[in-house]
Amino acid sequence: MLARRIGRRLAWVAAALLVDASAAAGAGDWPEFRGPSGQGHSTEQGLPVEWSESQNVLWKTAVPGLGWSTPVVAGGRVWITTATDAGGGSLRLLAFDTAAGQPVLDVEVFRTADVGAPNPKNSLASPSAIVDGDRVYAHFGTYGTAALTTAGDLLWTKRFTCVTQHGNGGSPIVYEDLLI
Repeated sequence: MLARRIGRRLAWVAAALLVDASAAAGAGDWPEFRGPSGQGHSTEQGLPVEWSESQNVLWKTAVPGLGWSTPVVAGGRVWITTATDAGGGSLRLLAFDTAAGQPVLDVEVFRTADVGAPNPKNSLASPSAIVDGDRVYAHFGTYGTAALTTAGDLLWTKRFTCVTQHGNGGSPIVYEDLLI
C-alpha cells in the first residue's frame, strides 16, 4: 500500500510542477532542493493554488519505482531519482520533458543488493538531484554520489559508507567548485 502511494505521489508531483501551461512557460528553473537560492521561495506570480486530477494539470506520467526526492526543473526537464527492484536494487536518475511529460532519460546510476529502505517511511531514492549547467549530481546516501552529463553519461561516482537508521535524506548542493 505504501509503495503504491509513493509511486502515485511521484507521478502526481511531477505533474503538479507544471500545473498551468502559461505559468510553466515563463517559470524559471528550480535546479535543486528548495530552489535556486536554497530558500524554497519562488518569485513567480499568478500560479494556481488548487488542482485536481484534471484541473490546472498540464500533464501526468507514470514514474517507475519508489522515491521521495523533490523534482527539480532545469533546461526544459523535470529531474527525479527513483529506486526500482528489477533484478535487485536499481538506483536511477530520470528526466521528463517539461512541455509534454515524455520520458527523456532513464539511467541506472547504482545497483545494490538492497531493495528496501531501512525505514518504511523512506525509500532508497530520497535525496533530490541537482542540476548545475550541463551536470546533474545524484546522491543516494550510503549507496553513492554520482556526476552525470545532462545527456545521461556517467562522469564519476563516489561512495562514503555510513550506517543509517532511517534511510537516505540529504540532498546535495553546489557551492563555487564544491559539491557538498
